[in-house]
Amino acid sequence: MKAAPPVALVSLVLAAALALPSMGCKRLAERAAEKAEEKAIEKSTGGQVSINGQKGTMTIVTDAGAMTLGETAKIPDDFPKAVAVYANAKPKMAVKSAANGKEAWSLSLETPDTKDQVVAFYKANMSGFTVASTMDMGTSTMTVYQSPKYDVTMMVSAESVGKTGFTLNVATK
Repeated sequence: MKAAPPVALVSLVLAAALALPSMGCKRLAERAAEKAEEKAIEKSTGGQVSINGQKGTMTIVTDAGAMTLGETAKIPDDFPKAVAVYANAKPKMAVKSAANGKEAWSLSLETPDTKDQVVAFYKANMSGFTVASTMDMGTSTMTVYQSPKYDVTMMVSAESVGKTGFTLNVATK
């Protein structure tokens, strides 16, 4: 006759057996919630939506344009070359749209560099543009650049220790 397994071992096996299905169920529940959110956004926008909660990303594509949020965001291939893109920045959001024959892009970027470094870069690298207005509010700055072809609004703000966030909104004239 075999000895009964120790109580601790039985408890461990039972806990693992119960945890594995619930972990799978949790992921299934998360995916079901993502699908419900996708459908709700698709209904309101008329576009196609993809949400990936594990990666923290969302993409929306409509007839008017496309938007990507999160780790998979990238600068659109057709982003105007005349507008400098800060080399040490990581995209967090990218939007491309078109209306009435005019195109527009919006980028939200993040860098470990300071607000002042980002502002100085754009002052030095927006050749062909004039500064229409600028406002420095201490931890944030807004500058509007104009050229014969584009209007650019740049907003830069220190988000937290070691991070600066900024947006570039570009519109064709």
